[in-house]
Amino acid sequence: MNGVVHIPLTKEEILSALEKALSQNFIDNLRNRHPNIALDSKLRGYVGELAFKKWANTHQIQFKNSNIKDYSSGMDIDFVFEKGSEKLDIELKTSLIPDVDQDLQEMMTRRDIKLIRRREKSIRELDGDIHAQIVFKQLRLRKDDWLKKQSIDFKQSLETIYTQLAAYRYENDTHFLGWIDKNTLIDQINQKPQHLQKWKYGMREFWTCNLKTEAKKPELLIEFLTQKE
Repeated sequence: MNGVVHIPLTKEEILSALEKALSQNFIDNLRNRHPNIALDSKLRGYVGELAFKKWANTHQIQFKNSNIKDYSSGMDIDFVFEKGSEKLDIELKTSLIPDVDQDLQEMMTRRDIKLIRRREKSIRELDGDIHAQIVFKQLRLRKDDWLKKQSIDFKQSLETIYTQLAAYRYENDTHFLGWIDKNTLIDQINQKPQHLQKWKYGMREFWTCNLKTEAKKPELLIEFLTQKE
């Protein structure tokens, strides 16, 4: 399906991501959300990072660092890749499928890589050199409604929480849809009329980069990272 990469994960990998999510103060970070939804959201972030790194490793791509803080911007950098003398910051986006889209194919047709525009910065001021999009084959609102109905005691065993949260679904629901490098994105944005450069959701603003027509296929990232300068 248009180059989409399915990344199967093991139970042990999901358990390790869940343990990490439980150790974080996710309620403070997502204080306006139901605790179950907040935990699942944090889990998705760790699962996405684990899956992306696992996929990269299968293509002999090794990252210099991961999950580091850029104190100049205040942003977290998901991965750093050294390409000769150049260091590339890779930002990984994770999402569920909007319920109205129903499936991955429709989502790719209608949606964009999640590129947040912060503090009215220009496209050239966008943080990150590469932006990659992981999507989990689950419907967002349906998942949230289900999570709100679950009685989960975060003090229970890891195995119990894994089952109650249905974390096992991430073993087969994880997909790498596409990516874009900053230079290509800048060119794309500058060629569009202003009203097509950005879109809004709630209080946030995003840069456009359609997953089907503008994002690059996952397999091309291997070539991009490994080609000589």
